[in-house]
Amino acid sequence: MKFKNRMLSNFKMTQYLKKASPYYLKINLILAVVGSVGNVFQILYYQKFVDFVVYKTPKLLEIAVWFLAYHTFCNAVKIFGYWVTYKFNELEKVKICRYYKELVYSKSVNNKLEYYNSEGYQDTLYNAIYNEGTNLFSFADSLCRLISSVIVFCSAMYLFGRLHIIFVLGIIFIAIKNCVLANKENKISYKIYMRNLEFDRCDTYIYNLFYKKQFARELKMYPVGSYFIEKFKTEKEMRWKGNKKQELQKDMIKFLKGTIDLLIYVLNIVVLVGLLINHKITVGEFTLVLSNFAMLAGYVERIFIFFPEVSNNAYYINNILKLLNSEERDYPKVQHGGENLTGAAEPAYARCDQVSFSYNGKDEIVRDICMELLSGKKIAIVGENGSGKSTFIKLLLGLYAPCKGRLEYFHPDASVETCNELFSTMLQDYKIFPLSILENISADTDSMDTERLEEAICFAGLEKKINALPNGIHTVLTGEFLKGGVSLSGGEQQRLAVARAYAKEKAILILDEPSANLDPIAENELIDKINRIAEGKTVIMVTHNLAYTKNVDMVYFFENGSIVEFGSPKELVLKKGRYEKMLREQIERMAIISGVQ
Repeated sequence: MKFKNRMLSNFKMTQYLKKASPYYLKINLILAVVGSVGNVFQILYYQKFVDFVVYKTPKLLEIAVWFLAYHTFCNAVKIFGYWVTYKFNELEKVKICRYYKELVYSKSVNNKLEYYNSEGYQDTLYNAIYNEGTNLFSFADSLCRLISSVIVFCSAMYLFGRLHIIFVLGIIFIAIKNCVLANKENKISYKIYMRNLEFDRCDTYIYNLFYKKQFARELKMYPVGSYFIEKFKTEKEMRWKGNKKQELQKDMIKFLKGTIDLLIYVLNIVVLVGLLINHKITVGEFTLVLSNFAMLAGYVERIFIFFPEVSNNAYYINNILKLLNSEERDYPKVQHGGENLTGAAEPAYARCDQVSFSYNGKDEIVRDICMELLSGKKIAIVGENGSGKSTFIKLLLGLYAPCKGRLEYFHPDASVETCNELFSTMLQDYKIFPLSILENISADTDSMDTERLEEAICFAGLEKKINALPNGIHTVLTGEFLKGGVSLSGGEQQRLAVARAYAKEKAILILDEPSANLDPIAENELIDKINRIAEGKTVIMVTHNLAYTKNVDMVYFFENGSIVEFGSPKELVLKKGRYEKMLREQIERMAIISGVQ
């Protein structure tokens, strides 16, 4: 990465800082100037004071006045520095962290779902999410340190140059040495950091495996827990073996740095003693060099290390910028005109034209789908497990973009802009969150219509369960955020997911295997409710249970990612193709089960 690009990355991150905290950089620049001027004053004052006491033998009152003036100034600078560092900065860093987390979370939510197929994106996302926002103000802090260091550096060159050139050369040598070694150490640390990202993600997964309730059942039923314990131990050993060489290199750098510092310190003492014996310097100047040499070298080091430091920081910043600048999921636009395949003026809600999709760019999971989803119709998408039904639904929802073909959406209402505004959806792999039942049904509780909410609860068959709970619809699920949270059974969770989809009240209701966890009675009740949904509602049911298709208008039979049959249930039965065969097998299976019972 070119140096220009590294600096540009730091400036880009500073723009986010200004949005998060408009005054952070300004206040810290003031502190940098005040603090550095104060340091120079203290150094000069201490040297003059020592010489004054040694060579002038002043009265005790004069010494007291000097001390009072000195400490008054020092305390004023310290109070301002304390306020900025421990009051202003701490409060602002909380705001910056909050802004950063909100920025990263909102961006990750809006990024394309396809990115999650890339391990590189997962590393980038992990790095960004677990960062606390320190990279937003790291460049600002480095800039403030640079300004402070320049002021002290100019003063040090003047003071030490008057004494002996060797002290100036010594300061510059130590500063350059520290810069070179620190830059080397930073590069090693970054390599270790990037190598550990994969291990860190693995550690986080294993942590969640043993912590999350959703994995507890499988861990008890199958001996997979011991496998992951061994996996954890293996990962730790691999981490150490992979980083061992770099860690030893870092230790050698630290040892070399400490050895050179010790030699320089001894050399300083020898030179200072010689100058003092030969009356080339005063006692105050002797103490000036001995007590402030390392500090002044540190200030000079900040100047030299500024560019390597911000360059090194750019590596971490660019990982975050990759996420912030990544392309967002852009839901397809909805058109507000057009005709359906029959030539009617009422437009279709969705039209698929030769749509295909592949996760890896090679193997097509869905291929050459041609379909028109008409308004006010009940449509069933059926087929065996793994036939591509759920993947097609995610394409239809705009979660994935087709690699071939075209998806078009239509709606007479001009206020509906994207396809995301068309669908209420319950996917097969739905998730229940550690929130209240109300918040699980609708996150936007303020604008939720009470009547619609009650309809959704009744439609899903949850009213008895909710009435029996201690806090009703405000009962919090699981104990993730609140002690005493209630747990729902698998079937109850599925009912809640159905209620969530129904409550959203969009033009098209999509239910993906809506009764997979329900008992036969509850399943039949749900089928009847779906079949009785008010006219004008478009319902798409994705299922391998053909009982749902009894009263639908159109059935699309998927096999190996393609539509192999389509038509009304009656037409497909008469055709005696795959649909009729699958329906007959299910009826026979149910008859056998009923006979056994």
